Amino acid sequence: MNTLKNWLQTKATILSGHLEKSLMKNKSLKCKVVFGPIRSRRLGYILGINNIKPGICSYDCVYCPSGSKSICTICRTKCLSPYELYVAVKHKIEEIKKTGKDIDYIAFMGSGEPAIDSDLPNEIMKLREFGYKIAVFTNSSLIWNENVQENLKFADIVSVKIDTVNQDTWIKLNRPHRRLKYDTILEGIKRFSKYYKGHLITETMFVKDMNDSEEEIEGLAKYLNSLKREISYFMYPIFPPETNVAVCPNIEKTYKIKELIKKTVKYPVLLCCPEEEEFIATDDFENELLGLVSIHPVRTEAVLQYIKNDKDNLILEEMIEKHIIKEVEFQGKRYYAENAAS
Repeated sequence: MNTLKNWLQTKATILSGHLEKSLMKNKSLKCKVVFGPIRSRRLGYILGINNIKPGICSYDCVYCPSGSKSICTICRTKCLSPYELYVAVKHKIEEIKKTGKDIDYIAFMGSGEPAIDSDLPNEIMKLREFGYKIAVFTNSSLIWNENVQENLKFADIVSVKIDTVNQDTWIKLNRPHRRLKYDTILEGIKRFSKYYKGHLITETMFVKDMNDSEEEIEGLAKYLNSLKREISYFMYPIFPPETNVAVCPNIEKTYKIKELIKKTVKYPVLLCCPEEEEFIATDDFENELLGLVSIHPVRTEAVLQYIKNDKDNLILEEMIEKHIIKEVEFQGKRYYAENAAS
């Protein structure tokens, strides 16, 4: 009996190994589903999880750095199996540790809304086996749904996006799915904040002439102060967006915003300027870079720091020549971005 049991265990191990090798031949799974590590201005070094298919989200925000959404949806669906994600994360962590580095968090924060994935709680529980805390960055659009609230409870940190409390501004700024109702979303965030046992944070993106007025900020402050939260982060667009309207308020306005937030919002943190970008490089330069630019453009200086040898330089030049990536300029800085036409 024991001989049969040992034989079955050996067979299962061999089959599992073959399956893992087969899955990891998929470069998209390796670098576009699991990306980074990158340094987050909120959580330190994170391994990012992009659990939503490209071009799908419940919003189509004017400042989104991952490009305009081809499918705006609120229908929840399974996007990939928890086992596929587990294998991809396992291999990524092994690669990182070979460099002598480590990460602080695993974070669901890709090019679309993570809560669309109905398998999110199973994925979180599977990834807990690696011993890292789990964060989910949500745009809050589906948080009125009780099932989504239950799924988010599995995370150690939940970051909810609240750019405004004004419905007209919300429509212009976030360009939501037409079936969403903003008063329902705001009530859902408030309800979730009351019973969530983890660390709840909020984040707000200020865009010039859209949500940066004194009236907007005072209304937002009143709402934020009504939530049971730890920190509210405020930021400006720092990556090139698809639309040219999504720019940072001028220097005079940003100073006024800073003073008003300090005066009206409890526990504020202003992320007005990006820190120096740093990545932990593995040996697969091309696919690592493709994974990063699929989420948002990357500063050219950061990419050059990421390069380890002449081979990587040649790969970068070839990616530009073949129009796989392109150079863009935003607010006086140069970036490498994914070429949607490729």
